[in-house]
Amino acid sequence: MASKKKQSTEVDEIKTEDHSEVSNVAEETQEFENAFVGENISSTVETSGAEFVAGAEEFIAPAETAVEDEITGQELDAWYASFPEDLSEIGPAATETGNFEVVIGADNRVRINPTTSYPWRAICSLLIRSKTGKNYIGTGWMVGPGTVITAGHCVYLHGEGGWAQYIDVIPARNGSLRPYGTIRSSNLRSVTGWTNSKNRSNDYGAIILNTKIGNTVGYFGYANKSASYIKSKTLNLSGYPGDKGGSTQWFMARKCKSVGSRTITYDIDTAGGQSGSPVWYKSGSSRYAVGIHTNGHSSGNSATRIVSAVFNNIKSWKAQGS
Repeated sequence: MASKKKQSTEVDEIKTEDHSEVSNVAEETQEFENAFVGENISSTVETSGAEFVAGAEEFIAPAETAVEDEITGQELDAWYASFPEDLSEIGPAATETGNFEVVIGADNRVRINPTTSYPWRAICSLLIRSKTGKNYIGTGWMVGPGTVITAGHCVYLHGEGGWAQYIDVIPARNGSLRPYGTIRSSNLRSVTGWTNSKNRSNDYGAIILNTKIGNTVGYFGYANKSASYIKSKTLNLSGYPGDKGGSTQWFMARKCKSVGSRTITYDIDTAGGQSGSPVWYKSGSSRYAVGIHTNGHSSGNSATRIVSAVFNNIKSWKAQGS
């Protein structure tokens, strides 16, 4: 399979108007009934009786996407492939557990189990193989039939030869369960602000798949919204943290702390492996991502904000996977 890796020249002008791309409503009908306020989940989510989408459990990944490497919980978040100097700040205990981001105070994350209801099934575990042959972990989310959005540092690893050799995308992964198979891709996207400059403000990218799995699992909308609008919403974040083994999905929701020109900061608990997770709000039956989670700090975890330039690139990448 030919490798295709492209970067866009991002226009940094931030337009003032709000605009959004509606999510795949047709695939959003099966949810945990009355389980959310925003996406806040009670602890009963682990025993909820969500069902598979009809026929989805019969999806078989193409033969060339068979998994050769397993996440063991010891792989590093892909952030450290571009910022290895940050490893000195986390200590040996964090290295052993994969806990490379920040749980702020009490750990309030809730496990999503099962993962086969929307929006959880549109969130993907990523196993990233670098050009140098090392494995890293991350999270991505479906934004169209064949497009996954993630952090830029999940697709382009500055300290490990640049573009990932390939990425295994596992929608709705739940431990050993892979209800929608595994899709391997080396068809990657990012922007020059990340690939050339390693600019934190440009830390986002995409994976183009060779299958339209998004038509089965559904996909997120995305939006460029004002700071005041984002601050008014409960923000939701769900992904695959290494400190929980790297193969199970964990969720938390909270209002944000601050909104900068290119970042959103919040006290939502995360850990390494959740890089690339969607940061979204719920509006009626639709979900709109306003950020792409990238990294953590004790003063607040943060996301690349979807501003006008980011929005336009996501729209282009979505079309490439449609």
